[in-house]
Amino acid sequence: MGRHYRRDSVRTRRATCQHAARSPLGQGHAPYPGRMVLCRMLSSALADSSTATTPPAESITLASLSPDVPIAVAPQAIRALLFRPGGGASRAPAMVILSSSAGIQRHRELFYADAMVRAGISACVVDSFGPRGVRTTVVDQSLVTAYQMECDAHAALQWLRQDSRIDPARIGIMGVSKGGVVAVNSAIAVRRRWRGIDDIFALHVGICPGCVAQHRDATTTGAPMFLMLAEHDDYTPAHYAITYAGRMRDAGNRGIRIKVYKAHHGWESIGPVYHIAKAQNFSSCPNLIEDDGRHFVPTAGRTMSESDYRAWVRQAGLLQYGAHAGGGTLALKQRATGDLITFLRANGF
Repeated sequence: MGRHYRRDSVRTRRATCQHAARSPLGQGHAPYPGRMVLCRMLSSALADSSTATTPPAESITLASLSPDVPIAVAPQAIRALLFRPGGGASRAPAMVILSSSAGIQRHRELFYADAMVRAGISACVVDSFGPRGVRTTVVDQSLVTAYQMECDAHAALQWLRQDSRIDPARIGIMGVSKGGVVAVNSAIAVRRRWRGIDDIFALHVGICPGCVAQHRDATTTGAPMFLMLAEHDDYTPAHYAITYAGRMRDAGNRGIRIKVYKAHHGWESIGPVYHIAKAQNFSSCPNLIEDDGRHFVPTAGRTMSESDYRAWVRQAGLLQYGAHAGGGTLALKQRATGDLITFLRANGF
C-alpha cells in the first residue's frame, strides 16, 4: 500500500518507572497524571494478584502515525506502558489497550492490563491523552479524536511487532467506549489505506463501543471480533453495535461474537449507577462514514467532514448531554472478564 503518512523514528524503552519519570514527555501536562503516577497506578492495580517475580512495567515512547489523507493527523510522540507476564515466557501474545473518554483509569484499563498479565498475555496500555495535554474528552470529544487514537494504536502495534519478546502474529486491540470505537474502526478494511501501513491486528475487542458512526462499506480485515455490550447503555447504545456487527458479517466476517450484559455503560465501576451530566452524547444522530472519510448524515441529507458533522449536530440541536454509567458488581466484572479471556483463548492467545 502507498505510504500516506509521516512517521518520525522515535523508539525509546525505559526499563523502570523511575526512568520514565525523568522523561521530558512526563512534564508540561499538569492536568493529567504524569508517567510516574501512571506507573504507580499500574503497579498498585497489579499488586494484589501478581507474583513477586513479576517484572516492572516498561514505559515506551513512540511516534504516532501521521497520515495526510483522507484525514490529516499531526505528528505526535505518545506514551504507553508495557506490562509482561512473569516466568520469562518468550514470544507472548499481546493486547493493545486504548482508554475510554475518561482516560486511563485504575478500575478499567489497568484492571484489564492485570487480567491480561494473569492470563499470560502482555498488555500495552496506550496514553493518547496526556501527551496531547488532555485529561478527558468526556465533555468535548474533539479534543482527541478516535482516529488520532487509532493512529496511536497502530504505532504501538508496529512497536510491539519489533519486540522479540512478543509474538508478532498474536497482537490484538481492545478498548472501552471511545477506546472501543478505535478497536472496531481499526478492523475496517478501507482504513488500512487511510493509515498507509499494512500491519493489522490479529483480533479486536470492543467493550461498549460507540457505533453511531458506521462505515458504509463494512468490509473488515477478517480478524475475529468480540463486542461486549450493555443492555441499559444510554451513552453508546448496544443496538448500534449489533446492527454494525450484522453489516460486517454480511460483508464477509463470520468471526464476530456479541454478548449483551444486563448492565450499564462502564460496568467496570463497581457501585451505584451514576449520571455524567456533561458528557457529550451523539447517540441520536447516526451517520455513515464514506471511503473518503466524510460522513453522510441522513437527518441532514448530505455529506460533510467529521468536524462539520460535529458542528451541524450542535446547530441542529441534536447533540445531547448526559449519560449513565457504573452500577457494576464484582460478579459481573469477573464474569465479563472471563468471557473476554475465553474469546482470546479460542483465538490462540
